[in-house]
Amino acid sequence: MLAALVALSCAGVLTDANTQLLREVRAVLWTVASPLHFVGPRLRSVAAAPLDLVRERAALRREITTLNQEVLRLRGALLRHDAVLSENARLRELSESRQRTREDMLVAGLVMVTASPRAITLDKGQLHDVRRGQAVIDSAGLLGQVVETSALTSRVLLITDASHSVPVQVLRNAARAIAVGDGRQGLLLKDVPTTLDIREGDRLVTSGLGGRFPIGYPVGEVATVVSDPADLFAIITAKPSGALDRARQMLVVLALRNDGDGPVLGPLPEESG
Repeated sequence: MLAALVALSCAGVLTDANTQLLREVRAVLWTVASPLHFVGPRLRSVAAAPLDLVRERAALRREITTLNQEVLRLRGALLRHDAVLSENARLRELSESRQRTREDMLVAGLVMVTASPRAITLDKGQLHDVRRGQAVIDSAGLLGQVVETSALTSRVLLITDASHSVPVQVLRNAARAIAVGDGRQGLLLKDVPTTLDIREGDRLVTSGLGGRFPIGYPVGEVATVVSDPADLFAIITAKPSGALDRARQMLVVLALRNDGDGPVLGPLPEESG
């Protein structure tokens, strides 16, 4: 009834020309209805607030998800950046190693590793002038020598293989010995007299004898020396200088330059049996 009277009053059906009673009733009705003009919009705002809150939270969740994805992408990019920088550093070391030598060298990449025999396969072969008997090094020292080649790949026997041997000399005093692989991760110095001056920590380099390896390449560092005066020979172990289990890029020594200095690589002796 109240709503109807308000509607009629607003529609002009009841006018100011009516009786005083009607004017008083109209005043009362407006007095009663006026709070609705203020309360109504606020009630709508209060009713809409939870929905707005839900929408804001959903928008925040979407933004957080987007930011998390961007952080993950940037972290992934940073990891790749670090890997590229590390690879560039290794290549720079190889380049510097090449500049320090007089040999013609070829950068080769690792393809495969075998445990028995201890060998690796490189992505360079006969088409790249890789030949059997050539030395393979990294930026730290000697890794092994090429024992088999195909057109596009080559197999390298590592210096730690039990069938591999290399003539070495002590950098400190030029004492000579033969370093053979122990079949695991190290080297043994073979038939070293107990009277020979070799100590723990001595650095070993290729001696150049036999013509199979150029002179002066780091081979390893003496780890232990067991010398008994009652025995003729000492038991000496060494740790290889090269990163045998980590190197992915390495250098194949193709040939010595013919400048009259240093040994020339000779052919690899035929394997017996």
